[in-house]
Amino acid sequence: MEDLFIKGTESVPMVSFKTNGEIKLEGRALVEDAFKFFQPLITWAKEFKGDELNIEINLEYFNTSVSKQLLDLFRTFDGNPNNRVINVKWLYEEGDDEMQESGEIYEDLLPRFNFTYEQIAEKVE
Repeated sequence: MEDLFIKGTESVPMVSFKTNGEIKLEGRALVEDAFKFFQPLITWAKEFKGDELNIEINLEYFNTSVSKQLLDLFRTFDGNPNNRVINVKWLYEEGDDEMQESGEIYEDLLPRFNFTYEQIAEKVE
């Protein structure tokens, strides 16, 4: 098994899945075909064999199709019996209540996951 890295763009999030269990998604997620984009991530998640996962989600925005695929990815990690501890650090910009609530919805759906939330300064472009 190898690390998986996808460079982010204006509409595609940066993806960093490391075999040491450090998982990151960062940026904007407005991919046209979310199912196709997430397939290699889900395949990687099925093959991952480690005791502990540390997932960091720092998405400025994601659309509905990405939301569903993100849940599928989380459920894949959840269904892998090798993953005994799953930590999620959910970052959201100051004042972005909608993004915070999205994390809380995932937390409700995934009781085995240990969620923490971190508010970060709003990005100025």
